[in-house]
Amino acid sequence: MSSAESTMRLFIALDLSVEVRRELRDVQLRLSEHSRAVRWSDPMGMHLTLQFLGETPASLAQPLVTALNAIETPPFTLHLDRLGCFPATGSLRVVWVGIRGDLTGLTSLYQAVTTVTQELGLPADSRPFTPHITLARARPAATPAELRALRLVLPAVNPKPVSWQPQRPILFRSQLTSRGAIYTALN
Repeated sequence: MSSAESTMRLFIALDLSVEVRRELRDVQLRLSEHSRAVRWSDPMGMHLTLQFLGETPASLAQPLVTALNAIETPPFTLHLDRLGCFPATGSLRVVWVGIRGDLTGLTSLYQAVTTVTQELGLPADSRPFTPHITLARARPAATPAELRALRLVLPAVNPKPVSWQPQRPILFRSQLTSRGAIYTALN
């Protein structure tokens, strides 16, 4: 990529149903009673990331959209699961909701997406695929004690097992702002 070529911060994800977003917001409200150490994700922007691409040549956006639209997505059902955090030990950085249900179907879709991106010359993700939905990120000013306290309350606040059938994978542009990221679907 030449230094003059423009880039976009991109990721590929599955959208969520209205019912899932409503339940995730409810979980956030219940958790917010216990901690102010995190910045809550906007439920309207929540998604299930399949692959984070990062800064990507803008010229690849349309080929990505075309390739993603060509992936056949057989119907499968996912459910919200328990809460967790990254990293699993140490200072909490991300609070998430896990996924259960047809993980075989989800993994097959993930593999189809990574095949598409690699065929377009984009690098494979070095981390293992861990399906989750991000609820919150630690605030920079959060103290270790606040983050430990939040970690301890997570097992007691779980979402209802709301289910949904994901549709096709979507290419999103992520624009970072002082108020958080703005996500725009490109297909």
